[in-house]
Amino acid sequence: MDRIAADPQSASQPKQVVIERIDFVGNRRVRNDTLRARIFSRDGDVYNEETLRRDFQALWNTQFFEDVKLRVEDSAKRSDAKIIIFEVKERPQIRRIRYDGMHSISESDILDRFKERKVGLSVESQFDPTKIKKAEVVLKELLGEHGRQFAKVTPQYERIASSNAVILVFKIEEGPKVKVGKIKFTGNHAFSDRKLIRAMRHDRPYSIPLYFRDIAVLSKTYDREKLSEDLEVGVRGLYRDNGYYKATVGDPVLDNIDTRNNRLGVPLVLGRTSGKAVNITIPIEEGERFHMGTLKIVSSDPDKALSLKVDALKSAFPLKQGDLFSTEKVRKALETYGKIYGEYGFIDFTPEPERKSTMPLKSLISRCALTNINSISFTVSTSAAIPPRATKSSVPSWCLTKAASSISACGK
Repeated sequence: MDRIAADPQSASQPKQVVIERIDFVGNRRVRNDTLRARIFSRDGDVYNEETLRRDFQALWNTQFFEDVKLRVEDSAKRSDAKIIIFEVKERPQIRRIRYDGMHSISESDILDRFKERKVGLSVESQFDPTKIKKAEVVLKELLGEHGRQFAKVTPQYERIASSNAVILVFKIEEGPKVKVGKIKFTGNHAFSDRKLIRAMRHDRPYSIPLYFRDIAVLSKTYDREKLSEDLEVGVRGLYRDNGYYKATVGDPVLDNIDTRNNRLGVPLVLGRTSGKAVNITIPIEEGERFHMGTLKIVSSDPDKALSLKVDALKSAFPLKQGDLFSTEKVRKALETYGKIYGEYGFIDFTPEPERKSTMPLKSLISRCALTNINSISFTVSTSAAIPPRATKSSVPSWCLTKAASSISACGK
């Protein structure tokens, strides 16, 4: 009786619906096994709509498809089973990328910038609107750095017949070329604006130099990379070569303006033209002015003496105690030492300059207006064999000083 009573109870329980199989329709390049690995449902699992929604989202997040549809059908073999069908439309493949109307920059410059910014857009990659939008922004930025801040970039594509592929085209209108306008400096006291501008090889205008001022004739095209080089090599280099060892040049402030210029720079002859220019304001922190202090030349290996005499090496150093400190002269000194050691066969010679102070810098500044560098150490690494004693004929010219002892001091 108990068994008979249990039969109607079990019959009243609903049967669980299972997944008979999962099909993918519309995929050509992406394999079924790849798609099955991305979803959570499996053949034979209990049918669950929440899990299917997760499967749908997982396929969409692969970025493989521009459209995904989910369809559920009843099984023809079993009343308690479902067939899951994902209909997908693959994104087209980019077979070629063109840049129409581009003249200011090369395609290799664009590819380098795409790689630097990790755009991820290339030939044979999938058509991805997000990556294309990022490429558009990067292109505008690159054109702006080459004097085309008002350029327009419009991405388009052309379908290739009988294939799921496209030609991606960036339509470029470069617009007017932006010239360098007025250049101003803030925080400079040691050097005038005129002298600092003349140190900017790429951005200073073509001008006629006069005693008190220069008459600008033609402005140069604005280029962000060249401006950065002018600020580092030209302006900051000028300060560092004149004792301002810690001088810093801040980020320039740019102001785009409309201009009316003489055509070809010739006034009242060829008329005037409208254009664009960018005024540049450059902040500077000069810091304290440094002088040369003492010079120490030591071996990187404390248990091994230098192969050449220290006095002879010091005589080749261009800065003397009390001279204005110059990074350019220090750089040339390192090159000179490399040549000296190279003549003696030390091909692994490595100088390592260090600026050392025996007193806190603030105390030095408070005691004098011109702060001295107390010592500069050059660590010399020599791993080659020590050559035999040099003779007068084999000694380089830098060793031939006033006394004969100087010659013998060069070789050991």
